[in-house]
Amino acid sequence: MSKSHNEHLSAISFDNTAEAFLDKHREAIRQKAELMLQYSSADIARMSADDIQKLLFEFQVHQIELKMQNEELNRAHQELTASRDDYARLYDLSPVGYLSLDETGIIQNSNMAAAALLGCPREELINKRLGKFIHPSDQDNYYFFVHHLLAQKAGQATQDTSSDSPVHLECKHFQLYTNTAQPADNSKKLTVECHARVVCNSNNVLQICLTINNITERTQAQETIAYLNEKLEETVRRQTTELIVSNLSLMKKVEELRRSKHQLLEREAKLNSIFNASVEGIITINVSNIIVSANAAVEAIFGYQPEELVGCSITKLMPSSPKDISDCNSPHEEKMPGQIQEVDGLHKNGSVVPLDLSVAEFSIDNAHYFTHIVRDISLRKHREQQDKEHLDELAHVTRLGLMGEMASGIAHEVNQPLSAISSYTQVSLHLINTEPPDLVRLAEILHKTQQQALRAGRIIHRMREFVKSHSKHRSAADINSLIHDTVGLCIADLKQNGIRLAFELRHNLPPVYVDQIQIEQVIINLLRNSIDALKSLPAKQQRQISIQSQLTPNDSIQVRIKDNGPGLDKDQQQQVLTPFYTTKADGMGMGLSISRSLIEAHDGTLHFNSHPGKGTTFYFTIPIRRKSDEQ
Repeated sequence: MSKSHNEHLSAISFDNTAEAFLDKHREAIRQKAELMLQYSSADIARMSADDIQKLLFEFQVHQIELKMQNEELNRAHQELTASRDDYARLYDLSPVGYLSLDETGIIQNSNMAAAALLGCPREELINKRLGKFIHPSDQDNYYFFVHHLLAQKAGQATQDTSSDSPVHLECKHFQLYTNTAQPADNSKKLTVECHARVVCNSNNVLQICLTINNITERTQAQETIAYLNEKLEETVRRQTTELIVSNLSLMKKVEELRRSKHQLLEREAKLNSIFNASVEGIITINVSNIIVSANAAVEAIFGYQPEELVGCSITKLMPSSPKDISDCNSPHEEKMPGQIQEVDGLHKNGSVVPLDLSVAEFSIDNAHYFTHIVRDISLRKHREQQDKEHLDELAHVTRLGLMGEMASGIAHEVNQPLSAISSYTQVSLHLINTEPPDLVRLAEILHKTQQQALRAGRIIHRMREFVKSHSKHRSAADINSLIHDTVGLCIADLKQNGIRLAFELRHNLPPVYVDQIQIEQVIINLLRNSIDALKSLPAKQQRQISIQSQLTPNDSIQVRIKDNGPGLDKDQQQQVLTPFYTTKADGMGMGLSISRSLIEAHDGTLHFNSHPGKGTTFYFTIPIRRKSDEQ
């Protein structure tokens, strides 16, 4: 039984104990007085003076003892009264609810905590049945509980044991209504824990002492935990079953591996052989960037023996790697496992080695490690450089071919300013020989002569810049300016074939960092394709090309060249971008292929869409680059 329950019972029986203590002392005094009064008057008459004097002395001594005992009783009574008041306060102010019931369940006494739990003033609780506060679902349990308690007390009496010995019944839970004055649906229900004890009071009347403690929140928490545990157990059982079923074959393999540990050792030896035979360098470092292991391939890549590198910093091999490593270490950076990036390695002889680097992350015994897998890409870089040079050569040859195809038109464009210069010169000579010479008119003619000469010079300069071989050079350029400059080289073909050119260029586009000659070559190739396609249209049908520029949502510049020609059939669409495919009788089939290679060299893409009878649109995109990205 709990300590609080014992305090409750002590407080309830305090008055009985105090009264019993005083009664015992009164009985002892009464017995002494009766003993002294046994002397009769006849006995006293026969007593001598000395005996009478002795008897009086004994009376005086007993009188003093009685006074002392009376004072002691008064003092004990005061102490007991004070203790009773203390117990009464403890009983009344205890956070645990205390109730005293008679044999029929009528409430005889209550403290404040019990009244608060039952939602009823203390004075109104007295003489009420506790059963009225019990929830209907717990009525049977409550009455069985009380009956069992009283039956135990009755059994104690029939066994000739002390009837004063209390009977205990521990820990029973009931649901209560907090206020019987309200309808049951509106009353708040509480779950309480009861401890009971049956005692006999001073009048030998049975009394049931109850402690009631509110455990509603604890019960709800236990129910919630039980529900969650049940769900968790169900989930665990289901997942365990699924795991057992799905991994049955794996468990068999594990069992086989356990039965043949020597095979694992052989496999480990094979893996070590593969590790050291790999052509890729495998370097493992800890979180402090210190190398803990390296395979034999690092010697071919960096010139160091593996044992020379153990204990050294990874920066000895890859000076630019610490930032990448810290990025891998950062929990805020998400990197795909096996993601490959290009870094520069440092050879033992001081030379720079271009590398492909991928990083794998793992933990062993709570220690974190990173494995760097490196591959020497010097040969690949050399081949890429050769491919770029070859592409530049092909592009140069293509530009020469384009100039050859456009030679007659460009010659016509150059011949116009030259003819104008000749005419203006003759007029100037005539004005000089006139008396008096017309200097104002002469100045106007000479100014026009200069403009025509500059025009011819610009055409020839643009031709020389376009066809000459040049080293790769990228710079900031305005895409709209490149479009206008490029169209200037094709204006003769457009006029000769009666083609109307429309510009739909967005203003204030960000600059692109490109090789301007190569991008001009792509635009010329696409324009020439559209011009050739429009030549097959009937003479009376309107021929039109539109050039558009715009910014795409993924921060790229897109250029679209659209014509209203006959379009491409399905077979042509499948082959038009492949090398050496051409629809022209004298074509090489390299224009579009080279154009796509040039755009891809700028990290862009070249596409087209076409519908037979409705024309074709070729379009390419170039990503916007910061100047720091320029190569």
